[in-house]
Amino acid sequence: MTADFSHLKKLSVGAAKTARYQLIEVEGEPTLIGVFAGETNKPYFNAVVKRSTRSARKLRAGKMTAKELEDGRNHDREIFPKFVFKGWEDMFDSAGNQAEFSEQNCFALLSALPDYLFDDVRNFFTNPESFLDDPEELSDAEDAVDLGNS
Repeated sequence: MTADFSHLKKLSVGAAKTARYQLIEVEGEPTLIGVFAGETNKPYFNAVVKRSTRSARKLRAGKMTAKELEDGRNHDREIFPKFVFKGWEDMFDSAGNQAEFSEQNCFALLSALPDYLFDDVRNFFTNPESFLDDPEELSDAEDAVDLGNS
């Protein structure tokens, strides 16, 4: 008899599942709302694969540079507004006006964020654990595996 592992389906991240990331370092602590930046998000994933093919050739040829890494980050700044972010809350521009969410405004925000903050945002939205209904679910599944292997 084959074992039933259907309990692991709760660890799947669907393309429409959203998560919220609060920029606590930014005045007003605005929140970004987005979908998973991974394989289940086909438009995003296709854009990444297209660029990755070019980068992989450079990496294999030993020609990967800091400029290439910077270009990769900037590419993500361009594609996140198109394929990942769906909205925001409490976002204000430099004049203190409520900023309307749009692809253009989102790109402007991501371009203005220092690299380390953008990297935090990018890491959050590329991490499947950010999209679990219960963050403890992954730990529970790992504990169950650990128990089964003892």
